[in-house]
Amino acid sequence: MSTPTLVIWLCTSKCNLACRHCYTARRFSGPELTTEEALRMVRELSEMGVAHLAITGGEPFMRPDVLQVAREALEHGVRVSFTTNGTLIDERLARELRALDAFAFVSLDGADREVCDALRGAGTWRRALRGMTTLRKYGVEFSIIMTITALNYHQGRKHVLLSEAVGAWEAVFLPLIPAGRARSGGGLAPTPGQVVECLRGAEEAAEEVGFRASVWCAPFAASFVRSKRIYIYPCSEGVMDVSPQGDIMLCDTLDFKASNVREGVRKAWEAYLAFRDELLAGRSVSHMWPCSSCPIRSFCEGGCLARAYLLKGDLGAPDPLCPLVAGEAQAL
Repeated sequence: MSTPTLVIWLCTSKCNLACRHCYTARRFSGPELTTEEALRMVRELSEMGVAHLAITGGEPFMRPDVLQVAREALEHGVRVSFTTNGTLIDERLARELRALDAFAFVSLDGADREVCDALRGAGTWRRALRGMTTLRKYGVEFSIIMTITALNYHQGRKHVLLSEAVGAWEAVFLPLIPAGRARSGGGLAPTPGQVVECLRGAEEAAEEVGFRASVWCAPFAASFVRSKRIYIYPCSEGVMDVSPQGDIMLCDTLDFKASNVREGVRKAWEAYLAFRDELLAGRSVSHMWPCSSCPIRSFCEGGCLARAYLLKGDLGAPDPLCPLVAGEAQAL
């Protein structure tokens, strides 16, 4: 049986912001894992050989015991990172994160105040930048995440330059997945051509200043991104996504719930693997067009299945944001 190497834990659905494109909003209900349940989960993850616990939300620092759980993970040999909007980071919290040797992913979604505040709310740009300044002061490494939308796709270059200027470790790009609040639309969904334009701008800037960038949840980008400074992540099978209520999900953006860690993590993981294999039994890139003839099909595997399901209602469909799938090869 395979074991997860990375666990993404949505530790709470609570948040101090109401971002227009939030993928967790309106999706979760019921009692969240208690402190003891969360502590037991990380101990069992360690026993399974999990190397990294990525804590997100909601806003993870809205959960009062989150640092206690992170310390437990570290004591059991599991590295910890946090995905945060950055607005709650003060000197006390930065010191705690440094003591944990934790990494921070700060979601900003706009390379200037106007765009960021339009997506995340008035004042979020200034507060997030102040939080990153505090992280840097205490030696906490961080990256900045930009969700690519129709509102900010023209800022790929600026996002890389901003990340380099404020001392981030890398610039992260993630094309919008229409889950949660983002599912209602609002004109935020980017087109395939806009994603290409964004990443081409990022590529140009990364080469120009010698900076790192990465692309999440869009393995199809490997068909047009050429810079070795930009890493395209595949959709890894070694990831366990855990909801605030402890459910193991097919993806943290999809509401397919296989099992629950309250049953015991190892038992829940085994149930999840069986559930996933049955659910995806018919999904094969050899049967997808144009994936069947694509030179990166073995790497991309049809792209983001969450985006395929949310936009096309079919887990077996190719990622509709891929320009080749969308018939926008001219964008390349």
